[in-house]
Amino acid sequence: MVSLKSTFNLFFGCCLSAFLMEIMISKNPNCANLVTFLQFLCITLHGLLKIKHKVFTPKIPLGQYFVLISLFFVTSVANNFVYALHVASTLHMIIRSASSPASMLVAWYVKNRVPKVNAIIGSVIISSGVTIAMYGGAKIIEEETKFLHWCIGVVILLTTLITGAFTGLQQERLYATYGKFPEEMLFYTHAIPLPLFLIIMPELGAIALSLPSYLWYILVLNIIAQFYCANSVHILGTKESSVTVTFILTVRKFVSLIISSVVFKNSLTIYHVVGAVLVVIGTYFYFFVNKQQPLRSYKKK
Repeated sequence: MVSLKSTFNLFFGCCLSAFLMEIMISKNPNCANLVTFLQFLCITLHGLLKIKHKVFTPKIPLGQYFVLISLFFVTSVANNFVYALHVASTLHMIIRSASSPASMLVAWYVKNRVPKVNAIIGSVIISSGVTIAMYGGAKIIEEETKFLHWCIGVVILLTTLITGAFTGLQQERLYATYGKFPEEMLFYTHAIPLPLFLIIMPELGAIALSLPSYLWYILVLNIIAQFYCANSVHILGTKESSVTVTFILTVRKFVSLIISSVVFKNSLTIYHVVGAVLVVIGTYFYFFVNKQQPLRSYKKK
């Protein structure tokens, strides 16, 4: 049975974090990386208080975190950068919901496993939904310059689906090899990348100074919500398979999409609606098939 407490915390934290982030993006599209930096910083400080002296004696060797942290950092920052490239949050959420096909392809390539035919069909349904949604997003971009930026943003989002899949796979590998230590992993995946933000620190400082006071209140709430979100994802990853976590995250993103469309009245076309529905149907199909019928492995001759 899926852990109800962790699932609830994930839904509540991630949905609230996404909602608050969208408020901030609507007021200042360039503030996403500032929010991410402060999220990383606060989660790191909380981790220091939580694991204390164990910081210098991690259960998982620090060298093993390198690939995981690189993938996690690149995926987080790249997803934030897309907001400034005229990709509507509606399409942003739909594309990010297509993590199941990406996970399947990465597992197929890395683990040399062939999924069942129905799982492949489910991934095709999801991919079709994303394609339809992207077509709808392209139709509402009129200016040529904005369209070029939009294309770059979409390519980045599609690329982060792959890096995100590799992130989940690497996390699963570390848990299988060294044991499950979600608090430690949450700390190191946020603490070690912090120096990388020095590259864009002048930009972050300028954005921080330009934020009005009410956005700072929203940002604080966002950081708290994001902590519950990130912590729940790591804890759920120790209790459930990556397929289960992927399915729950996809449903969460669909809920966020509905909230975004209703509250912010974003440009939601019929293409977005059809695409979102196909993504949910395909993800459920993919999840159900993989739960009931394990993946097959190649038999090397």
